[in-house]
Amino acid sequence: MKMKLALLSTVVAISMMASTAYAAQGGNNNGKEKPDHAIAQSVHGNNDKVKVTDSVYKDETVTDSVYKGHNGAGGLLNAYDNVKDKPAGERIAALLKTKYNIDVNADSDLKALVDSLAKKGNIKAAADVQAEITQDDAANVEQYKKLGHLKSKLGQKGIKTYVNGKETKFDVPPVVKEGRTLVPFRGIAESLKAVVVWDAKTKTVTVKRDGLEVKFVLGSKIAYVNGKAISLDVPGQVKNNRVLVPMRFLGEGLKSKVVWESETTSIIIINVTK
Repeated sequence: MKMKLALLSTVVAISMMASTAYAAQGGNNNGKEKPDHAIAQSVHGNNDKVKVTDSVYKDETVTDSVYKGHNGAGGLLNAYDNVKDKPAGERIAALLKTKYNIDVNADSDLKALVDSLAKKGNIKAAADVQAEITQDDAANVEQYKKLGHLKSKLGQKGIKTYVNGKETKFDVPPVVKEGRTLVPFRGIAESLKAVVVWDAKTKTVTVKRDGLEVKFVLGSKIAYVNGKAISLDVPGQVKNNRVLVPMRFLGEGLKSKVVWESETTSIIIINVTK
């Protein structure tokens, strides 16, 4: 009798140990085992504190875990801001996810990606991607051409101005006069990190940057670069309370490369000394 009681106690103890171990792993769910990702969550904590390990168990891509984060929609809205200083591929992946809910890998062939988006009719997304590519390859005129053609398909006409790969917007657009393009001097100068001073009494504009000084008087065809007189084909002038100056003079006076891309009517200014 004592032998039977001892055996019964051993069986009960083993049964209790097995039940405890099974419960620790999730127990059952109406007779079914708990999914692996639920086990992972029970190990790491509740849903608000689930760690990266969960993405291994869930049916998600790594991109999903990056953009969803712990803040849901908030994380998605902040995705692009968080990678602005990262390589083009990462910025573009974040941009497409944030603005268009399009998932791409950060190491995608960017040229092929632009072509694919355009072919599918998503011209706006293609233009946004090309703008990022142009910013990273600012000295390559072909990148501006491709961007210009995409903008034309979106109905964006007129002269476009880029400084170091980024399009510069003006409240008064550039104009062409006597075969020369005039641009709002303050917008260009400040994009080139120059300091601008306007003397209303003498109608003199002075632009300074990195030891250079460019000075000219409205209406005059003579300008000065570090005190040296330079002849202008077209003088600076005022339009809608904005001072416009010859594009090439201002850019080259500040030691920047200036390119006129006629195919897409684009002004390209590259800061050589940056």
